[in-house]
Amino acid sequence: MSMRSIRPPRIPSQLAEDDGAARGDNFSHSLLCGDFSWQSREDTLVEQSRIVQAQFTGARLSRSRLTDVVVENSDFSGAELDEAAIERVEFRECRMSGAIFSRCSFRDVRFVGCRLNEANFRMSEITHVLFEDVELRGSDFYAATMESTGFFDCDLTNAEFTKATIPDVRFHGSTLLDLKGAEYLTGAIIESSQVLPVALAVLAALRIRIDDEREPPEAVRDKRR
Repeated sequence: MSMRSIRPPRIPSQLAEDDGAARGDNFSHSLLCGDFSWQSREDTLVEQSRIVQAQFTGARLSRSRLTDVVVENSDFSGAELDEAAIERVEFRECRMSGAIFSRCSFRDVRFVGCRLNEANFRMSEITHVLFEDVELRGSDFYAATMESTGFFDCDLTNAEFTKATIPDVRFHGSTLLDLKGAEYLTGAIIESSQVLPVALAVLAALRIRIDDEREPPEAVRDKRR
């Protein structure tokens, strides 16, 4: 996957500052800031805008559409964005622990320096996406479909990939300990230093045990009688 294949957000140079209090759920050419925590804003449209140091903790943002947006230093911890459509968006240094992105569509998206531990990407379609230096411990990609996607220098310890479809997904520099559903990494690309942790995860998934004894202890004891 080439980073050049990810189309960047197209944002105008002049943006109007907006705290979301003056109007409804559509934002265009805006500089969004403020506290939206625990609010319900389903079917929200945000386009050609920046979101900077905003709080969306626990917010309900289902079926939102984000197009041509940069999100910086914002908090989406526990936010619900299920069935969202996210295209040409960059998330930079955001806190997104426990965020719900199930059944979302991601296209041309970058997550850089974010915390996404225990985030939910179940059954999402992920195309031309880069996770770079991202905390993804315990994240859930169950039945997700990925294409032209990379996890570079991420922590994927205990992440879930059961029934995921990930042809040519790259995991270079990432921690891949205790993966769940490792047997579904068909077509993935790893580097040589990642062979052992992935192999151990696959063996565990297939219930293959490593034992240097040729016979079980019970058989050895029976022979000695």
